[in-house]
Amino acid sequence: MLFPSSAFAGQAPQTVVSLSPQVRSVPHYQVDASIPVDTIRAFLREHRVIEEGEVLQELAYVIGGEHQRLMSGAGDTIYVRGELPPKERVGIYRQGEPYMAADGSPLGSELMAIGEARQLSSEGDIARVEILSAHQEVRSNDVLLPLESQTVEKDFQPRLPLNHVAGQVIAVPGGVRFIGRLQMVALDVGTQNGLQPGHVLRVNRQGGQVNDPRTQALLQLPAEEVGMIMVVKPYSHMSYALVMQTSNVLAVGDKVRSPSN
Repeated sequence: MLFPSSAFAGQAPQTVVSLSPQVRSVPHYQVDASIPVDTIRAFLREHRVIEEGEVLQELAYVIGGEHQRLMSGAGDTIYVRGELPPKERVGIYRQGEPYMAADGSPLGSELMAIGEARQLSSEGDIARVEILSAHQEVRSNDVLLPLESQTVEKDFQPRLPLNHVAGQVIAVPGGVRFIGRLQMVALDVGTQNGLQPGHVLRVNRQGGQVNDPRTQALLQLPAEEVGMIMVVKPYSHMSYALVMQTSNVLAVGDKVRSPSN
């Protein structure tokens, strides 16, 4: 039975006793469902991360549209300030939410793809740019970057990381609160932690607290495994991962770790 904190008002502060699960054999982790490569490819095309060290203010950005338009679309011409590769297709992106570690340190900034464009001409640091495609309106301060190379494997090979990995879910692109199967999540671990595309991690949720009915000691219940995810796009300090299996809805703050640890 759960006891509210008020039930023991006036008593000395309780010591939390952590309960640990018994040693057990670790099951062989497999992904039962087929890998939705098209879903992964579409997500990676529309989301990318600018990591710390890549200064967002130094990227080329939209300063306005032709004929002083506030919003522009496919076929329109816009003016961009900053350096762009000549004659190459570039991506147009809008800044999303910053990604933060549990201790508050920055991990990077999310960029959401708006469309693609190509430079027509330039004078000084201002370029005339044609919008080739856009699924949202292009606005002032949107940024332009060379397109990322898409190297999504035809078939991912889910496998365990070679080293111990421990982190947590820090965000859900799209801003939903609860997370189900085949949704993407952002993690606070990346290539510096040894992660590669295809690495599988289990998701744990911290157990609740109960009062021992005999001693009244406050007990911390063991963590519960609630799902399994597969890394699809690791950056240096963070990663995007696909939820492959769940026994419960996942949430921001759930812990992730190597299945064998």
